[in-house]
Formats: sequence, C-alpha cells, structure tokens
Amino acid sequence: MLDPKQVLNDSQTIAVLGVNKDHESYANKIVRKIKAINKIAYPINPRYNELFGEVVYESIEKCPSIPDLVVFVVNPTIGIDYLETIKELGIKTIWLQPGTISIELLEEAKRLKLNVIEACVLVVGNYL
Repeated sequence: MLDPKQVLNDSQTIAVLGVNKDHESYANKIVRKIKAINKIAYPINPRYNELFGEVVYESIEKCPSIPDLVVFVVNPTIGIDYLETIKELGIKTIWLQPGTISIELLEEAKRLKLNVIEACVLVVGNYL
C-alpha cells in the first residue's frame, strides 16, 4: 500500500480534476495547497479557460507536461471517464478525495493497474 505522504512528496506536477468558480471549493483549496508546498498544480475543467487569474486546462492531455499524479475532486461517475486517459498517458497513481470514490471506479482503476490513494490532500499536505 502506498503512503499518501510519500506520494504527495514525490509528485512534482499534480493535476486537479474539478476546479470551479467557487473559490472555497475543495478542488480550488487543493490547487492552492499544492502550490503552497512548492509543487506545480494543473487545474482541470473543460468548462473554463481561466479561473482566479490562473489557466485552467480542458483536459489532462492539454497540460504543459504529463502530471505525476491526478487528484480527483469530481463525482465518481465523472471520474471513471478519466481513467483510460490516465493509463494511456502513463500516469501510475490517482488520488481520490473523500466523496469521489465508487466501487465501479475502484474496480476500473484496479483493472487498469493504477495505484489508488484514498485520502485528503489538504490533510496530508500539512505534514510535508
């Protein structure tokens, strides 16, 4: 089993699925936390080009580089649609925030041989 603290520490570029117009949403707080611990955050949401003066990427494939890690802050019915792309891009680990997990998503991640972290980035990030 992977250690969430070690995964977060080792990851330099981190995509965050589910950023939105609510500055205080968990996705947006996670983007800020990632930057605060001196990592590169790639906010992802196909609905926006920019939020809060920051570039938002339409998809993981549109990021400037392939992220080391993808954090899910989306409904699992949306999240499951990202798994094939994540696998194809060679990303090995996904991070599922509380509320983003379903049996179907976990089974598909297992089938694709993706490593799964189930924890809160905001909590784990406090220990780096």
